[in-house]
Amino acid sequence: MRIKLLAVLVTALLAGCATPPPPEPGSAASKVVKMGNLKNIETGPMRVARENGFLTVKVSLNNTSSSNKTLFYRFAWLGNDGFPVADEESWKTVTLYGKQASVLPAIAPVSQATDFRIEVQSQ
Repeated sequence: MRIKLLAVLVTALLAGCATPPPPEPGSAASKVVKMGNLKNIETGPMRVARENGFLTVKVSLNNTSSSNKTLFYRFAWLGNDGFPVADEESWKTVTLYGKQASVLPAIAPVSQATDFRIEVQSQ
């Protein structure tokens, strides 16, 4: 009886320590690289389109806390092979006020960009 109880406890502990599975390739979550803790900031749906030959992106953000948050972000523009096709962007900032939802718009600087990655961090 004790061995079964011990086995159940060990199984429960191991299940609680398991890391979550990685996001599905091509999903919105796979496009976001979190550089540190993003407590109370959620990334939502993303809209991607090609306008006048350039990739355009709009990323939804939501501050779930009642306090203001400063978010730092930059886009990396990638080609068909997954490697960067443009120079590295500088970090940009946006203030998300308490309970605010916002959208980050971006346009690829070169027409060769077919994919992107957004790197984010907060204070």
